This record gives sequence, C-alpha cells and structure tokens, in this order.
Amino acid sequence: MLFVCCFMLLRQHAGAQHYVPVETGSRIEFSVLNKEAGGSALKVKGTINKMSGSINFDPKHLDKSSFDITLNAASVNTGDAARDKDLKGFRFFDVLSFPAIRFVSTSVTQDRPGSIVYNIAGNLTIKGVTKPVKLQFTTTRSGKSYLFRGSMTINRLMFNVGEKGDISDDVTVFIEVRTK
Repeated sequence: MLFVCCFMLLRQHAGAQHYVPVETGSRIEFSVLNKEAGGSALKVKGTINKMSGSINFDPKHLDKSSFDITLNAASVNTGDAARDKDLKGFRFFDVLSFPAIRFVSTSVTQDRPGSIVYNIAGNLTIKGVTKPVKLQFTTTRSGKSYLFRGSMTINRLMFNVGEKGDISDDVTVFIEVRTK
C-alpha cells in the first residue's frame, strides 16, 4: 500500500557531488497491517521497483545537498497479482492518472558532528497530494558512489491512498538507494 514511497529529480546545486540512483541494488519497500476476518492482522509487504532522479550530496556542504527521486507507481509489487492490480487501481495509487510518486528534499542536516546519520526533510507527492515528510538516513560510501538507507512511517490517508477500514492508516517505508 502506499508508498512506496519516496524519492527523485532535484535541482543540482554547485558544491555538492551529483549522483544518479540506480535500480540495481536499490529498493523501496513498504509494509502495512491488514486486518483479516476473525480479527487477526496480516503484515502485507511490497516494493516499488522502478526509480529515477537526481541526488546532490556532499557531507561537508549539506546546505548544497538535495534529493529529487521519482518512483514509478505502476511498478508496485506485493507478490500477489490480484492485490497488485487493486493497488494500481483508482482506490489506491490510480497509476493511470498518477503514474509517479515523487520526493523532493527541502533540507539535509547531519544528526550530530562526525555521524553518518542524516536527517532529510522534503515534500512527498502521491496521487497529486503533496505533504511534508521527514526521514533519517545513513550513508555508506563505496568508491565514487553512495548507498543511502532510511525509513519513515507515513499516513496513507493523507495522500488519498485507500480509505479507512481494515488496512492500517500507517505504512512503514524502507528506502535503500544506490548511486552512480
């Protein structure tokens, strides 16, 4: 459900290194509780597999860092064809009308001096609805590229994804983005 949320296409700022997210080794995963008949809850997990965007990142110049990530909403995959069809439909992502999920950062800060943990604030757009979100992420440098990992919880109803009911309002999103 939901999100799947998370990243793409940002403005390039002088001073920060420019990177591009690569799909190989990157993943956007989500999980949400779905109440079943009889009162038990099932955790539904899924991925959004296609992304593009622009990342400008320099840990020494965070004021020049930015993230602009776009996800292809039609690439949602839970491993259940009927559920995936429902998620792509009008009630949830409405991929025909809203093919992209986009995250554009507004600020990047370091959690504390010397840390590899960063805080990012930005605007997430799903189904044409844009809301501010925050997430914490870590960085791992490998040669000339980075691996960014983070997670956040979002309320799917704020983005008109589904309606109130047997599915939890809150969706947990795990983000792992490799760059080149």
